[in-house]
Amino acid sequence: MATKNWLYHLLLMVVTALTVTSLASCNDDDDDDDVYTYSESEMTTLITGFALNEDDDVMDNLDSVFFTIDVDNGLIYNADSLPAGTDVSKLVVTMDFMNTVSSAVFSIKGGTVQSDTTINYSTSSTDSIDFTGTVTLTVTSYDQTRVKDYSVKVNVHKSNPDSLTWHADWRRDLPGTSSAATASKTVVQGLIYRCLTLDGGHYILASAIEPNQEEWAVDTLQLAFTPQVASLAATDEAMWMLDTDGELYSSEDGLTWSDCNVQWHSIVGGYEDRVLGIKSDGTAYYHDEYPARDGMVPTVIETGFPIEGSSQLVAADNAWTVSNQSIMVGGVDSNGNLVNEVWGYDGARWGQITDDHGDTLPALKGAALVPYYTYKHLSGTLRYSKQVTWFVIGGTLADGSLNNVVYISRNQGIGWAAADSVWQMPAHIPAMTGAQAYVNSETLYASNSGSGAPRRVATLVTSWECPYLYLFGGYDREGALLRNVWRGVYLRLSYYPLY
Repeated sequence: MATKNWLYHLLLMVVTALTVTSLASCNDDDDDDDVYTYSESEMTTLITGFALNEDDDVMDNLDSVFFTIDVDNGLIYNADSLPAGTDVSKLVVTMDFMNTVSSAVFSIKGGTVQSDTTINYSTSSTDSIDFTGTVTLTVTSYDQTRVKDYSVKVNVHKSNPDSLTWHADWRRDLPGTSSAATASKTVVQGLIYRCLTLDGGHYILASAIEPNQEEWAVDTLQLAFTPQVASLAATDEAMWMLDTDGELYSSEDGLTWSDCNVQWHSIVGGYEDRVLGIKSDGTAYYHDEYPARDGMVPTVIETGFPIEGSSQLVAADNAWTVSNQSIMVGGVDSNGNLVNEVWGYDGARWGQITDDHGDTLPALKGAALVPYYTYKHLSGTLRYSKQVTWFVIGGTLADGSLNNVVYISRNQGIGWAAADSVWQMPAHIPAMTGAQAYVNSETLYASNSGSGAPRRVATLVTSWECPYLYLFGGYDREGALLRNVWRGVYLRLSYYPLY
């Protein structure tokens, strides 16, 4: 298909540049810009290097784990904890000293293997150490005039840092709704979250700057038309919605709505300063937009293009294309068939970007599409690659059942696969269709990181931005509205930044 080739190959050329490498643990650090000054007496007991010896029975690349040596506070620890479940009861270490020392003695108390043990590293450097207990390293200078104690910790994650976590106690009700609510749609207009709900015969609009804020501004709308709640879409400056006859309306504040004198079959989504839609003349379906660009003429949709039921149209943010890209997944075509393709739009043309030679999504409608992140382990070291990853959550399958498998794409929607088990939805979140997913960055503080003192950085990190996933609404198997706002996070993104 001609409409497919140009966009597919464009994305294929740039997708390899989407990976941003994040060094999660490494012993080879470039600290040339940092200058450390120690007194002469400190240098007599100074430890300049600490590492675990290679042991593949414990974990691969164990010897590449980076350890911070905090001389001022007498701490030696790995800020990036080892994977959950790692056995640290029998580890051999290697240490380097600035000067020859008289002794370096490990004292282990309360360990599972060594409950009360002393090991002199100077004479028994190959003995294993049990880091499940409290370990103190006492270094004595060569002339025995100075003694320095270090608390040594080998930190292990209590949970898998590469899991997508949706805590049950993070759940909230859809804002501005009661048990009488039957329909809802959430969009983001510029920097404002807008949640429109049909509740007990009234149309309620709730608005907030942050999706997790306690109170949303709630207004009961007085509308001169009957809206299709599911058609709600937004651009930075306006919201757009169809009435039950397909008439298009717009609003800047959600309270006052104006007739655009345009009639459509469906709204596809917002793109830059305009809204995209599908119109019909009774014999064919056409791409249309409002307000229309100069010279824009409605064109017949491509074969297999969804006329309704696709995910929200989501901007595919990257720095390798001239025009802004947006994509959507699934939907129902003009023959009433569910589709599994991914379609992309560049501001002028639509193109199918799914890789026919690779793994694809199942045919579905009402799925939630959202760009987020995952980390991929790089072989040969404890380094991790942070990758933009597209998630598809929920939706209705061709047999009418609800999709309960999370699918991901790491190449801008070209190829898809079922996500790893740690990225699937937990049992306490019901299967759903017609939900909306968004990412919101929230500030976390070092006091909440649980990572201890930072490793060697020029500037102390006291806070950082963590992206959280939000999943709004949706419908259950019987079509009843799910009055839920779920909040999730890729755990590694919530940890203290090590670099």
